[in-house]
Amino acid sequence: MPVVRPHVQRDALAGRASERGHASAATLGAFAAFLALGATSFAVHADWTPAIEAGVRHDSNVGNAQPTPDIVSDTVVGARVSMFQLFPLGAGYSMTVGGDLSGESFHRLEGLNNASLQAVFALKKKWGLGAFTPWARIGASAGRVDYRDGDRNAWVYRATLASGRRIDARWNLWADYAYERRAANAQEELVPGLSGDAFSQKSHTLGANLEYAMNAGILLTLRLLGRHGDVVSTTEPSANIYYASRALAEDPAFGPEDYAYRLVGTSYGFRVGVGYSPTPHTLLGCGFERLDTYAQGGNRYGKSIPEITWDYVF
Repeated sequence: MPVVRPHVQRDALAGRASERGHASAATLGAFAAFLALGATSFAVHADWTPAIEAGVRHDSNVGNAQPTPDIVSDTVVGARVSMFQLFPLGAGYSMTVGGDLSGESFHRLEGLNNASLQAVFALKKKWGLGAFTPWARIGASAGRVDYRDGDRNAWVYRATLASGRRIDARWNLWADYAYERRAANAQEELVPGLSGDAFSQKSHTLGANLEYAMNAGILLTLRLLGRHGDVVSTTEPSANIYYASRALAEDPAFGPEDYAYRLVGTSYGFRVGVGYSPTPHTLLGCGFERLDTYAQGGNRYGKSIPEITWDYVF
């Protein structure tokens, strides 16, 4: 049997936050209170499982800009602390509840440093016993992300659906869908009649995933994805992006002459990765992701994201 990766359990927590950042004292206090209440309420059933994650990635186009002079790359260091609880319900059903606190620090664009806190829930169904039976999972999450540049602060809501099956001891396949709603505060209108709510977004994402276990400690992964919905592109003013945008706001995180434009676009991409598990609790990983986005008005941009991660589940 291939090694069971430490982060498989955390993947049951559907709707993980996409943002990480440096946590404030208030956020840490709220997270501690959440864990304390959860541990008190469910201690009679089972133990909570803690997990930690750290990683570093390089984003070749943080602001999703099309003109070459406006493209800004940056290196991001992130960390996450999670607590989750699995409850068998019978008849092949299980429920997972939990939460996590995460943070990100940007090397150049310090205004994008952020902290997030979220609660997650997932319900999973397996049709049979053992590791090779088909399964399906629905999940939801709700969280808050705060940035050093407060214009991006938002509530983030996410609903997910996934289904798959391990084919044999080496091959694992699944597909997933996610709907995400990011609700930020609207900024003052810079142009009468054009919304200042540039940082709120809605999106739909479809993904297909393949894993191959080379041996008990090395895992290869491939993910293909398509996303449709709102995108935010930060660039200097231009007529091409202005007439295609649904919202416009100043973006001081990138500079005094830069503006954030909210567009509707479709993204296509892939991610390849390799994971190495030196112990039953630890996973070291590296990956590469490529995304190309086609937005309204002929606006188009791409980005590449190499990443190194470390995960530990207690």
